[in-house]
Amino acid sequence: MSHKERQINSPGARRGRLALGLTLGLSLAAWGQRLPSYLGRHFQLPPLRLRPVAGLRAHVGPHGLQLSLRQFLLLVLRNDPQVQLARLNVSQTATQALAARAPYDPQLAFDFGSTRQLAPQYSQLGGANTLDSLSQNSSINFSERLPSGQTFSAGFNGNRYSANSLYNLFNPSISTGLSLSLTEPLLRNRGNLLYKIPLLQAHGEVLIASEQSQEQIADLLVSAAQSYWIAAGARQAIQVQQAALKLAQRSYQHDQRSLKLGALPPMDIYQSEAQVARTRLALLEAQASYREALDSLRRLIGADLIPKLRNLPITLEDQPKPQPGDSPRQPLDTALDRALRHRPALRAARRQLLMDALGETADRNNLQPELDLTGLYGSNGLGGDALSTAGAMIQPGGLSNALGQMFRFQTPTYGFSLQLTLPLRNSAAAASLANALIARSRDRAVMRDQQQSVAQQVRLADIELRMAGSEIKEARLARDLAQKNVDAAHKKYILGTTTLFEYLQQQSQLSDAESALLQAEIAWQEAAVRYRRADWTLFSSLRLRVSPLLGP
Repeated sequence: MSHKERQINSPGARRGRLALGLTLGLSLAAWGQRLPSYLGRHFQLPPLRLRPVAGLRAHVGPHGLQLSLRQFLLLVLRNDPQVQLARLNVSQTATQALAARAPYDPQLAFDFGSTRQLAPQYSQLGGANTLDSLSQNSSINFSERLPSGQTFSAGFNGNRYSANSLYNLFNPSISTGLSLSLTEPLLRNRGNLLYKIPLLQAHGEVLIASEQSQEQIADLLVSAAQSYWIAAGARQAIQVQQAALKLAQRSYQHDQRSLKLGALPPMDIYQSEAQVARTRLALLEAQASYREALDSLRRLIGADLIPKLRNLPITLEDQPKPQPGDSPRQPLDTALDRALRHRPALRAARRQLLMDALGETADRNNLQPELDLTGLYGSNGLGGDALSTAGAMIQPGGLSNALGQMFRFQTPTYGFSLQLTLPLRNSAAAASLANALIARSRDRAVMRDQQQSVAQQVRLADIELRMAGSEIKEARLARDLAQKNVDAAHKKYILGTTTLFEYLQQQSQLSDAESALLQAEIAWQEAAVRYRRADWTLFSSLRLRVSPLLGP
């Protein structure tokens, strides 16, 4: 046995290798315990959970849930599942923006391999009858694409080689190498264009989805506001039918007294009695409609999901009757200008045109030749136990010697390369550019259609609001005249100058006039909401700020 073999197999060397193995084993075990938490922090997104129903208990009063229109719509924004679904569309689009950053993600790779080989030798140059060699290779490689367009890579490799050959100058020998390279695109993808544009487009898609989500949320609020006014109108309809029932009962009581005194034929009592029955039926129907309308409101704010609030009465604080100063109507030109500047649908259309221009730029860039300049620099080191020609150890060494030589750059490697690729034909890039030009023309037409649609919505909302105001005036006039007719018919009926049938007919006309006025007031409130939706003053008029991602 040679001196070197005796030194390797000595008890001290065996204890050193055992300690090193235990240290590496404990380190790997500790890293194995930390690996799941590391993966959870860096490679998993937090789960998206449906937010619980919130904000209802703050509105519970002595008469149940007390809600104004603004408070009701605020609860709809917090608790309506349809609003949360609209926001999830934005979150889903945001993940695409995260995926667009993939070309800039740095990569770090570790590699280790060990190979032992026993090979019989046919020549004395092998240094042994049977060459017994052990090669252990390790490498660490890092690569990253820089935002300025360059691709940077760095690598370290180490090799430990030991054999029983008599001709090895180092046994074991430890070689190390360090390599650095930087690649700069000079034509195609210069300035990292091909990777910046998809990232900009992904962020643009998030903004477009956010603007589309605002339009969807606005539509949901309009629908919810209409439900609120329908419920408020159903409550007022109960009061109208109660007043009609009171009037019918007064006539019926008068007829009963006249019947007892013999002033009314027995067959005529049935007319007033039938009038009372019809009015009671209308009252029951109005009460049922009101309960259905309240159930619809409970669903929109999530009150039906909380057992303690499921059957709690709801008190609507706002009245259908318009108050002075409630009209949102502006001069038509002012409303049109505001809508064309602030509607999210038009902002999304303009943003889509910018994204089309970016896509066209990227497709033109793909048609250019590819010319890349790469610069590289590296260093090498060699260490280990130096042996004489007789196999005796001259000087001990190890990894520190190899690393010292490498970092002193005594044996550097450097150079550069130019790579030019000339596409003789690029049909895919040409077709992509043609599609980009078509998409840009199509989106221009879509934007024009959106502008015309928004302008038409504003005009229609303006007409509906003016018509609703005129209908309220006429309905009030008809109600006042019907009330005067009932009062006059009552006096005539008491004096016996008119028939019971005519008196009951005047009562029915008054009830119809009250219902028509109520429907006109509800129609005005709904038209006002649609008008604010059309000229995009809905959120500001209700003092609401809506974030498509985070909520009100």
